[in-house]
Amino acid sequence: MIGRKLAVFFMIWLSTAAASMAQVIIQAQLLQRDIRLFFISDLNLTGRGRTSTELFSLTLTNTSAGRQRCCLHLTIDKNSGAAPEPLASGTTDPFTLEAGQVIRITNVNLFSQARQFSLNDYSIESGGESVRDKVLATGKLPSGIYRFTFQLQRCDGSPGMFSETYIEIDVSNPVNLDLIGPGAPADRAQPGLSPTPFPMFRWNSNLDRFRLTLAERLPDVHASASPAEIIEDRIRFQRTLIVDPARSGSLAADGAEYIATTSYAYPPAGAWPLELGKVYYWQVTGLAASSGEEISMPGEIWAFKVLGSDGSAPAGEVRIDELLATVRPAAGEAISALIARGGELDGFTATGRCWLNGRWITAEELQIILRKLSTGEYKVIETRVE
Repeated sequence: MIGRKLAVFFMIWLSTAAASMAQVIIQAQLLQRDIRLFFISDLNLTGRGRTSTELFSLTLTNTSAGRQRCCLHLTIDKNSGAAPEPLASGTTDPFTLEAGQVIRITNVNLFSQARQFSLNDYSIESGGESVRDKVLATGKLPSGIYRFTFQLQRCDGSPGMFSETYIEIDVSNPVNLDLIGPGAPADRAQPGLSPTPFPMFRWNSNLDRFRLTLAERLPDVHASASPAEIIEDRIRFQRTLIVDPARSGSLAADGAEYIATTSYAYPPAGAWPLELGKVYYWQVTGLAASSGEEISMPGEIWAFKVLGSDGSAPAGEVRIDELLATVRPAAGEAISALIARGGELDGFTATGRCWLNGRWITAEELQIILRKLSTGEYKVIETRVE
């Protein structure tokens, strides 16, 4: 679905291109090959960097018998299939390497003020400003190959440079966060339905840390209000969740709650109870460690309306496809054909009440069945219409 691929993943490799006969050699090493997210501040596209995390290091070695006067020049380019787009560049002040001396420099030296080897004339190109604007708007780094090119230049009046090397970072977007239920995307004309005020929030993701937010839509909210505005207006519940089956039900040191899978039964102890007939908006935000601080990746916003305590709608009829839509995520696709165009239940309406083994069941009993379907304890074997 649109807007659900939210994160950025980095496949990183290191390439070097140093002149074999150079008197001063520069070598680059990536220090964090397992970082999952690359923070925009690490590219320093918004000005002077403040990160204390060492992402890469440079080793400068003077192999000659005499001292050498040098400058280090950095350029950052982005390649997304067309010609490379310059993002930023800068050069250090001149410095001296004694004969046989080895110097180690990191990104912290380059992107921090008042440090030796800092980039004193670091400037952002128009392409860098475009990347920065996209990050601020979407929360993620645009896909493409980002190249850091390091040139060790002569600063003794002689032409040319000593040597050159580079690091490339390939950015793609394979991390997913997809909501399952209850409800439906909040930008639809009508919210989805929950047959109970005790919903099971369910989603799919290959992340393992999340923030669940639940908000109530107020009756007087203006018609043009966006889902993002509504969900920030009256937050009823918000909690950080960590998927860890071994510790499910306990709390982490920071107050986050461990859960067994990407599902959460509401309400937990002490949470605000949902009310019949009201509309609620909910969102799951993925949380992932980056090279800097934890980064948030907001998922879609969904909405649902709570049905009556006996499973019936507070007012009006309930379409059968709307009711079964609340069951299908847990039951799988076994009942999809029933409500498809031309299916046995196509066009039918429902009372919203549920009959099981010769008796009417409550919304709470239905919720227990849905939970057991979601955990695999119950499975749909056969569906039929009588």
